[in-house]
Amino acid sequence: MSFFGNVDFQKLTYTERIIYSYLRDNVDKIPYLHVRDVASEAHAGTSSVMRLVHKMGYNSYTEFKEYVTKKKQLEEVEPSASTQFSLDIFPENFEQRLGELAHRIIESDNIIFTGVGSSGLICDYAARRLAGVGINTFSFSDVTYPITSKLRNTTNTLVIALSISGETNEVIEVLNSLRPNKDVYISCITPKLSSTIAELSDFVLNYRVTERRINTHYDLTSQLPTVYLAERLTDLVYELSE
Repeated sequence: MSFFGNVDFQKLTYTERIIYSYLRDNVDKIPYLHVRDVASEAHAGTSSVMRLVHKMGYNSYTEFKEYVTKKKQLEEVEPSASTQFSLDIFPENFEQRLGELAHRIIESDNIIFTGVGSSGLICDYAARRLAGVGINTFSFSDVTYPITSKLRNTTNTLVIALSISGETNEVIEVLNSLRPNKDVYISCITPKLSSTIAELSDFVLNYRVTERRINTHYDLTSQLPTVYLAERLTDLVYELSE
């Protein structure tokens, strides 16, 4: 559930982050908790709780609690009426990690996106956006493409693999073929930190998502997080390049 509004997580104090983590992990309890209860459970002061509430965009704790209560009721009535997307799905150091990848893109001579299925379509989209801001990039989803030969006489290449499962066989084959090339830096965007693709990567940008599949194989998992990342990366690259 997203109740964090547009607050910049990086600007919160350590204590406010602790309080937020408690609220995030105990959403079901919020309608029944008073300010002093939250402060006690999070080992903080009531003034710290109120400062966080105000930073989240609420005038009072009561207003915040009413919002959470109403949102929970809507989700219970229509659990799958629409695709839910919130910045809460990204790790705490998300902006820092995104910045690191943006700098790596700028410093690399070649950017290659790889993925299959819906992830492959996002690869095409991401590559097109980056090309639009002057980055030398392309994408491919055909594992028979001779990518190793293509990169034989190139240096300073960044590969960005996209995979929801982190176990896409075709992508794993590509990454395994590129691992011996010391001029290739492998990164991936996946929800699965413990996956094979993540283990094959030098850099992992992860997020949380609920997987949805029909008849085991047809994947209906939302790609909104990856689209968001592709757009944020392009924006950052453009800003840093100016």
